[in-house]
Amino acid sequence: MSDLFDAYPYASRFPVLRAIPEQGRDRDQILAELRLLAQEEDSSWQGGQCSGTMYSGDHAHYGFLEQAFGLFGHANALQRDLCPSATRFEGEVIAMTLDLMHADAARSAGHDPVGMMTGGGTASILQAMLAYRDHAAKYRSIDRPNVVRPSTAHPAFAKAAHLFGMELRTIPVDPQTTLVDPERLAEEIDANTVAIIGSAGNYPYGTIDPIADLGALALERGVGLHVDGCLGGFLLPFAEQLGYPIPAFDFRVPGVTSISADTHKYAYGLKGTSTVLFRDKVVRNAAYFAEADWVGGKYFSPGMEGSRSTGLLASAWASLVATGAEGYRRYAREIFEASYAMQAAVRSHPDLRLLGDPTFLFAFTSDSFDPYHVSEHMARKGWRFNGLQYPNGVHFAVTRPQTQPGVTDRFAADLAEAVAYAQANRDTPSRTGAIYGGFPGGPTPESGSMLELLMGQLMDAQLSVPMP
Repeated sequence: MSDLFDAYPYASRFPVLRAIPEQGRDRDQILAELRLLAQEEDSSWQGGQCSGTMYSGDHAHYGFLEQAFGLFGHANALQRDLCPSATRFEGEVIAMTLDLMHADAARSAGHDPVGMMTGGGTASILQAMLAYRDHAAKYRSIDRPNVVRPSTAHPAFAKAAHLFGMELRTIPVDPQTTLVDPERLAEEIDANTVAIIGSAGNYPYGTIDPIADLGALALERGVGLHVDGCLGGFLLPFAEQLGYPIPAFDFRVPGVTSISADTHKYAYGLKGTSTVLFRDKVVRNAAYFAEADWVGGKYFSPGMEGSRSTGLLASAWASLVATGAEGYRRYAREIFEASYAMQAAVRSHPDLRLLGDPTFLFAFTSDSFDPYHVSEHMARKGWRFNGLQYPNGVHFAVTRPQTQPGVTDRFAADLAEAVAYAQANRDTPSRTGAIYGGFPGGPTPESGSMLELLMGQLMDAQLSVPMP
């Protein structure tokens, strides 16, 4: 493992704790150590060269959220009698997000739109899929449910299928548009289908599936339609308000029955919060959990999580209220302008090809050389791309750090050097590609098992400390 991945980079600088210390350390010393780590790690993204991950990048904003969190971080949102503020924070975040997603259109059609907060995008997707499973079991007597998704849909849907005993049917997207074909998706729907999936936008390419067509299909076939807006949910609506060509993907589309949108991404909240919304209360409530005869008392929980920090709810609420719609529109304009400038730099190179019709997130590949050569050279310049496969490519999610002066110009200059490097090394395998894809030319069944072994080892490393 040490040859491939430095899993514990601080082992040579700080003592490795393998047991609780007998004597507690001085708090000032602890905080000084933590500040050092934070400053060093922040330096890797503050220059605006990191794809996604850090959506705000504004330390004044982070400081404000940390104060909001600190006031309620110790409080348990499960205990609403002691912490009634949790109801205010969670309820108002849900209400504001429902408003953003045009829940009024659902109400006017006689529906009862609702939502809940979760611990992140994966949790929101899991919660939605659990709700569809349990609703279908209760009201449609389906005991072998399946879900149909495009290949671009987030792996959290595969995790949901794995955890909840659902069949997952995955169909390829159009290689040119990167979008799902509703007719192709329709072929996989049967009597046991509980939901189909669309993204706004998807993680690999930043493109928006034809949600209106998927909505019509969902209505025709009597299945749910979950729109994964975890990435774009708090950015695309404000871009639409600014006049950017964003197709409707929310509850204005009649067939949309649930939406996930992360408050810890482009709503600029602290990590660990997301929302999942439902057109109708009956679907959300199908996944409620209650045990009335437990010896510890009557237990109930609306979501999969039990205890939660009220601080996270408070900080998400504070971010929305402090930023305001005007602030979100301003940031959306800056992000889209930066993304389009970076996309123009990609288009200026005939050997690079943008994938689909990108928005704030863009991806590109090359028909002339391995595109991993580009990301490999850009990494030497301090850029952090995300690698794609099938086909090989790279993507960059533009966030507020890229809107700093000079970042897009630096991107264009460094990209030109990277393309020249890739052209000069077109006959040499990319080291980055070999690590990410397993073997040049793509994984075989044998190499696939080796990839799973490697990924398991990486996860082991994330949950361990080095042995003495």
